[in-house]
Amino acid sequence: MMKTLTLNYSEAHDFVSKNSHRGYFWDGWNINRWVPNPSGYMSKNGEFRNDRWGMKFTFPVENDGTWSVKVPANVEYN
Repeated sequence: MMKTLTLNYSEAHDFVSKNSHRGYFWDGWNINRWVPNPSGYMSKNGEFRNDRWGMKFTFPVENDGTWSVKVPANVEYN
């Protein structure tokens, strides 16, 4: 189950730094999440990181300066 968080600039930076162990990282202005998955080898969203194939999900900044980030329901954000 996924939920969507809408984050402003400072919330986004806080979220990425607190959840980097879950695969969230910055790429320019985009928030990305990389999840290990062997199917990434044949996927257009596949990416090779840390000597493994996985799937990369990109969450670009919106026109209003926020990010809509889909997270697993078990991810806590304060």
